[in-house]
Amino acid sequence: MKAFAFCLGALFWLCVAPVAAADLGDTVPGHPGLTYFDLMRLVVTDLAPGGKDGAVGHQVMPFEHIDGKEAKGDPPETIALQYIETMAIPGDESRIVILADLGPSEGQVADAALLALFVLSPAPRLLDVVEVGTDRFTSFSDAKVGLLAPRTPLILITSTHSNSEQTYLSTKVMFVRRDRFQLIDAIFTFGERSCAYDRTQEPSFTMFAGPRPYSAVHVSVLERVTLTGEACDDQKAPRPSVATYQANYRWDARRQRFTTRSGELDRLAAEDAKRF
Repeated sequence: MKAFAFCLGALFWLCVAPVAAADLGDTVPGHPGLTYFDLMRLVVTDLAPGGKDGAVGHQVMPFEHIDGKEAKGDPPETIALQYIETMAIPGDESRIVILADLGPSEGQVADAALLALFVLSPAPRLLDVVEVGTDRFTSFSDAKVGLLAPRTPLILITSTHSNSEQTYLSTKVMFVRRDRFQLIDAIFTFGERSCAYDRTQEPSFTMFAGPRPYSAVHVSVLERVTLTGEACDDQKAPRPSVATYQANYRWDARRQRFTTRSGELDRLAAEDAKRF
């Protein structure tokens, strides 16, 4: 009870929304007789047990990509679901967020990864579903972030892939407003490894008091360039350096969205694009 009261108090941004992997056959905590299969059947409407494939289906509820119509991909003709990721909402056992990878999307680098919001009682119902993937592997971020407001977690979705020399990471910063997903921003970071040097970019996310009803969000990317000390033929290394790129996002009541005055993260993304 004390923890619950703390989550709804003045420092609610310190509460962390727990994220976990789950099997479709698992029971939703606090809701006996309700499984994640039951919930996902509200998204894939003809979902049926599929043996070693977990569950299979073909019909998906209409959805859009959180980035807009041009980013939307189509799920595969046959959807095979085995595992999902879940996010509980501190202070609100009546709702849950689920991330599900529906499989490869034709013509797209990213799989069709859907983020769904459900109300669990008095009867399970799908409130919203959006596509969130932008790269090969999509999941909830490992970052421990809190609540923007009581019962409103900051949602971080990462999409990434790596090769022998480069790592690409896009982090969607989102939240739920009036039972609909809303995008705050997408943060792109990049890493590269070469004979002469390594470049890393590490994003971090914190919150602090901001205009009501939401906390403000601080995003920081720490970039390090370090020399390997190796003798590398014909490879010019940049100077070793440490730099920080950051932005604060605050709720704009007139625009009804989060905004920032900083252009540092956009500048970093533009610089990274030249390195591909």
